[in-house]
Amino acid sequence: MNIKKLKKQFLSNINSFDKKKAILIAAVLGVAALGYLGRGLFVVALVNGTPISRLAVVRELEKQGGSETLDNLVVKSLIFQEARKKGVTVSQEELDQELSRINDIVSKQGMTLDEALALQNQSKNDLIEQIKIQKTVERILADKIAVTEEEVNDYFDKNKELFDDGAKLEDVSGEIRNQLAQTKLSSAYQSWITDLKASASINYFVTF
Repeated sequence: MNIKKLKKQFLSNINSFDKKKAILIAAVLGVAALGYLGRGLFVVALVNGTPISRLAVVRELEKQGGSETLDNLVVKSLIFQEARKKGVTVSQEELDQELSRINDIVSKQGMTLDEALALQNQSKNDLIEQIKIQKTVERILADKIAVTEEEVNDYFDKNKELFDDGAKLEDVSGEIRNQLAQTKLSSAYQSWITDLKASASINYFVTF
């Protein structure tokens, strides 16, 4: 028997074993690291060692507001589908302008935008999405929320007590126009969404 050949084969088996062992150890460490880094994906808290799963939290949230949340998602989907059909878009410049306007309003109240959003448990991305939805709806329903000069004049004449003494129409016409437009938008929006839901094919697979 060739001693050199046996020695070579023995060393080869050892090297192969070491490689397999190393791969196994690396795999175990990888799984452990992944479990640690992704622990929040499955377990959100430990109470005296007893885990509370993310699934349990989701189920509880669904009980508390699942129906309303689902309806909001359905409405948002319908709005953006309708916008695509009509070729309605909102530019980044418009979003930035509105965000800046809101930031100025909040700053005058002695707060930062982040602080104001935190009080409402919202992020800046949430606000941007709301602005986008608002602007999209306004554009789609533009013909239903137009305000005439006659309507502005009539509102001013009938509600002068709401303004400062000596206020002139030209000084408050923008404010009046915006208020009347928002009132029209609220009314038109409800009717429009109701019609969209009635004509849409919506299949619910979960009820809350």
